[in-house]
Parts: sequence; structure tokens; C-alpha cells
Amino acid sequence: MSPIDQVLAAARSLEASGKTPSLALIKTRVSSRLPLPILIQGLQQFKSMPKAERERLTELQAASPTEEAPITQDAITLVTLAERLLTQQTYFDRYAEQQTAEIVQLKNELLKLQQRINLLESQGKKA
Repeated sequence: MSPIDQVLAAARSLEASGKTPSLALIKTRVSSRLPLPILIQGLQQFKSMPKAERERLTELQAASPTEEAPITQDAITLVTLAERLLTQQTYFDRYAEQQTAEIVQLKNELLKLQQRINLLESQGKKA
């Protein structure tokens, strides 16, 4: 069974149990860790299907033998690394934004201090 078929089956199962298929619900139903783009594509495909075709999904899946596509350890590792990279990139971007904001704030404070020093020096020369 292809990854899209797994998503379609999970969505049909949810619909049959009276629930509205969503990414979160489908993700909990799918046994293997599928990438988010596959989940989104499958859900969009399911939602665009006519109701009669959705009902035929159950018949077709019951008639065909369920062969799970073997997921290799390399594929799981690759997905895990991709998720970690995305998390680290998000963290890095957020940290860089904070550092940039702090630098701008410090430059503004330095400019104000320099202006105050110049004002005090000019007042001291007048006295």
C-alpha cells in the first residue's frame, strides 16, 4: 500500500467512524511516520473525492491484500534528521532575530550616551 493509500485509508476510516478527517487525526492513525507533505496531499485528495468514490475506497482496500511497504532504517533516519534540521533551523532563525534586535537596541543606547556626553562636554566648556 502506497503512502497516499495509507492516508486515504486513514481518512476513510475516520469518516466512517463519524469524525472529520484532519492532519492531526490522520497522523495518529497512520502506523508509519509519513512526511507532512504526503499527509497533506493525501488529505487534499480525499477531500476532493466525491462521496461515492470515498465509499469505494473501503471496498477496494478490503478486496486488495494489504502489503505494507517496508520502510528501511535509512528512510526513518533520513526523516528524523530532516525533522531535526528543520527544528534547528527554526531555532537558529529565532535566535538570530533576537540577537539582531538586541544589537539595534544597544546601538541606539550608545548613540544616546554619546549625545549626552557631547552635551555635558559642551556645558562644561561654557562654565
